Amino acid sequence: MSTIRIALPLLAAATLLGGCTATQVTPLQASADQMCIEENPKVQVSDFVHVLQEGFARHGIQTQLHSKIPRADCPYVVTYTARRSWDMAPYLSTAEITILGPRRQTLAKARYHLRGKGGLSLMKWQGTKSKIDPVIDELLASTQLSSTAPPAAQPHSTAEPRQSLDQRVRDLQQQKLGYEDYQRAYRQLLLEHQGGQ
Repeated sequence: MSTIRIALPLLAAATLLGGCTATQVTPLQASADQMCIEENPKVQVSDFVHVLQEGFARHGIQTQLHSKIPRADCPYVVTYTARRSWDMAPYLSTAEITILGPRRQTLAKARYHLRGKGGLSLMKWQGTKSKIDPVIDELLASTQLSSTAPPAAQPHSTAEPRQSLDQRVRDLQQQKLGYEDYQRAYRQLLLEHQGGQ
């Protein structure tokens, strides 16, 4: 009986400290290489849009931020929500990214969520980029892009490094790592890529 009393608190602590991140991703299959991000004034995570734009650019998709988007001007639209929780300081606890097509149909969706608002895990105070970059990569890594610009407008010299980074991200995703292990490997991959440029 005493063994059970000791084991239960240890099990509860282990649950709180590990495995607190949940992600659900329906990857984007095909898209144009330009999208509009529909501004969400309710989101109070100050760097969320910047992380979103950087993440999409890393996969060859240029984005523009709009408060109102005429359908004819922007066939592909990205919407987002992000919420913070508080534990001695505010931190990102939930986010959702949705990509809509020309008929405003849902093409892809990604959700990031800290179970139990992160519990006792110190990972919950990580920055927006550390939390959302792996989600964006899973969302966009296998996307087939069609260009919206004339071929001459696309710089030829940058195509090869981006392609090799995309390929390395795909290879990393094939390993089916846990979220935290993927984050560490992904950060290392980015450092190696930047060092090689």
